[in-house]
Amino acid sequence: MSVHVSQSAHKIQLWRRLGSVQYRNSRLLQRQHLSSFSSNADRNDDLVTLEASPDTGVATLRMHRSPANSLSMEMMQSISGAIRKAESDRKIQSLILTSSLPSGIFSAGLELTELYQPDLARLPKFWESFQQLYLDLYGSRLSTIASIGGPAPAAGCMLALSCDYRIMTDNPKCTIGLNESQLGIVAPPWLAQQYIDVIGNRNAELALLLGTLFTPQQALTVGLVDELVCSGDSSIDEMAQRKAAEFIRIPPKARVAAKELTRGTQIAKLSGNREEDTEFFCSFVTTDTVQKTLGSYLEMLAKRKK
Repeated sequence: MSVHVSQSAHKIQLWRRLGSVQYRNSRLLQRQHLSSFSSNADRNDDLVTLEASPDTGVATLRMHRSPANSLSMEMMQSISGAIRKAESDRKIQSLILTSSLPSGIFSAGLELTELYQPDLARLPKFWESFQQLYLDLYGSRLSTIASIGGPAPAAGCMLALSCDYRIMTDNPKCTIGLNESQLGIVAPPWLAQQYIDVIGNRNAELALLLGTLFTPQQALTVGLVDELVCSGDSSIDEMAQRKAAEFIRIPPKARVAAKELTRGTQIAKLSGNREEDTEFFCSFVTTDTVQKTLGSYLEMLAKRKK
């Protein structure tokens, strides 16, 4: 889940009817890094692990926030920090994003307890962290591969969408998509546009309206994922490593320039609209209607666990 205000007056008016939004500037592929990154100084914490191999030029970012890699503010900041850490080593040219949870879940999306009866002082910072994660991953100079071994709904889908290439296990129980409408909320314009860019206007329109979660085969058909790995075939991690190596063979300057051509406009739009975007979101998510829907959904989840 996420929020961006388009430059067109129509989109701005539409989103204003739903809520309000904010933030600072961030530039595609041109961030300054304050710390260096050596092969012996991988980033490890309770939420993510970054493993780098300067010899191959590939880093692997493993998410492991139990039980479902849901995106709390701290989780998003950890992922962003790991991305920047990998980027600070010029020997690293490719990043694989994956989950190391035993369940295989890629990411369940935003941590809903951050949104239900939220701390109003924390909520804007939470959303700004989500914006920053999108900007860091979608705008990374690295070639990025999502290795999706389990479900990736809502903001979990955003993580995959923000990568350059998406590989998913071919298990019909593993679904992916922006299903926010089923929770009574909507994807922000910048995430909706990302969806449109990947699967096309009509597919995205219907999927956003219905909150569709695609099976792997369906996701492959609409272009939401690029490749499936069947059980018995090469492991999804091996496939991701091969794809990372393929991207690395492209001259870095050309690869980065091509990425900026295709993503720069959307990055710039959100970068120039972060404050308004945050205000819109905070206004929208705290409405009585949204709070009631979120409360009902969380209550249903709690009953399922009993």
